[in-house]
Parts: sequence; structure tokens; C-alpha cells
Amino acid sequence: MHEKPIAAAAGIGWQGKSTILVEPKRGTWSFLGNIVTTIELPTDQPGKDRCGSCTRCIDVCPTRAITAPYQLDARKCISYLTIEHDGSIPEEFRKAIGDRLYGCDECLDVCPWNKWALRNGEAKFAVRELPLLREMLLWDQSTFSERMRGSPMRRLKLHRFKRNICVVLGNVGKEEDVESLQYLLSSDDAMLVEHADWAICQIRRRLPIS
Repeated sequence: MHEKPIAAAAGIGWQGKSTILVEPKRGTWSFLGNIVTTIELPTDQPGKDRCGSCTRCIDVCPTRAITAPYQLDARKCISYLTIEHDGSIPEEFRKAIGDRLYGCDECLDVCPWNKWALRNGEAKFAVRELPLLREMLLWDQSTFSERMRGSPMRRLKLHRFKRNICVVLGNVGKEEDVESLQYLLSSDDAMLVEHADWAICQIRRRLPIS
């Protein structure tokens, strides 16, 4: 992503060891945008790196995607795997995903610079209530499009949304979730069938032996 080094060069903040932009008075919780203009603006000084010896973001990464300070292996990153990646999620990372349906904020959460961050009052950032995961597994395209209108989760599209639900249920699901997962076994999408089967196996392994 080019917006982060550009923002750092513009003096907004610096790219931390997680590669996320850190602002001195906002921490990691900010969205970057741009304004296209012909107005001549003064040149700002680049942001100064203030991470120091802190390695919290590196230490907390569930998949060890931050391979070294300022180095990220996107192929291991849960945000990449659950949002951008369009195929099957490698089994070696599924357990680490835990109950994360969309993205991962662990490296952002632990940054000590967030102590100055303020809650945004924009209504579009408010928490949105969703049904149970097993209910969303049964959504069709029109329901998904309607319920996810205005949400960044809509960019997943239905097949990736259901893929992610399967992974989460495989990690935290219960016996009552199996029926909805079995419904996916008849899908013509091989990726969904594979993830649903994996989730069912994981749930059944957790069930007590009768």
C-alpha cells in the first residue's frame, strides 16, 4: 500500500514496526485519504519514527506475519487472509484466526500510542448487530447484499463471507452449528464445501464422547 509511506513522508506519522501508520496523537486508529488539488502547498517534514525498543505488535501477531521490525509477510496476515485472499485459507493459519470473521486488529490494539486515540462520532463507524453465524451461513445473495449495504464487509462477496464463517465456527462453533454447515456440503463451490467439512470435523472433535 503506497498511502502509508506517502503519509509518513507528509509528516502525518510514521510507519511502525507493524508497517501500520502511527500518528502521534491518534495512534494506529485512523483512515487515510487524499485530496487532489492544484494549490501549491508547503512541504512538510517526514514523520519521525518513535517506536523505540517496543515490539508489542510483533509479539502479539497470531500468525507471526510480522517477520521482523517493519517487515510484513502478507501471506500470513489474518487481515489479508480473511479480506483480500480469494481462495482457500491454508489450514496452518485457520486455528490462529480464532473468532475473527473479518480482519485482525491485534497489532493495532496493543500499540501504546493508542492511549491518545479518541472515539469517532461518525454513525457509519458504529457497531452493527448481526445474526448468529449459523443463520448467516444460510443467506442468499440478495440477503447478503441488503444486510451488508454500507458495510466494508460487503467487499468480501458472499462466498468469502461464508468461507470465513466456516473457519470461525470450526474454531468456536458448537453442535447446534453443524446443521447449517452441513447445508454447505451440497454447494457447487468446492472451497465452501472444503471449509464446511473442516469446520464440522473440528466441532465434532470438541464434542464429549457419549
